[in-house]
Amino acid sequence: MPKNQIKVLEDNWKRALADYQNLSRRVNEDRAQYIKLANVNLLAKLVPTLDIIELAAGHSQDLGVQMAAKQFAEALKSEDVESIIPNIGDPFDQSFHECIDTLDLTEGQHENTIAEVILKGYKVGDYVLRPARVKVYKKPEIST
Repeated sequence: MPKNQIKVLEDNWKRALADYQNLSRRVNEDRAQYIKLANVNLLAKLVPTLDIIELAAGHSQDLGVQMAAKQFAEALKSEDVESIIPNIGDPFDQSFHECIDTLDLTEGQHENTIAEVILKGYKVGDYVLRPARVKVYKKPEIST
């Protein structure tokens, strides 16, 4: 077999091996992404339950309810669920906040800033399970 033909076959073999390795890596990444999205769907369904348990813990002196709320929150945190709790005066960011009402801007406030946090939000990495529900300062509309 001529040397140039051996070189061509060797190059083709190396290319095929590299393609296989890239495909294998891509399949593993896709599998991991699928598992993550499946978990995100489940976590999004659990967030309202955490709200209810935390509300009950805040209004109860029962240590069992408070422990359950803490344990539930820690379980979600172990799955990389983070709270989205904006501060009053923070800029409104539609990626992480949902404006449920607007308040007229008064002296000392800035337009498009958080006026009140109604319900905290949650995210996993860059994926928002539920945006924080907030009220936002807006300039009053002038009617003519």
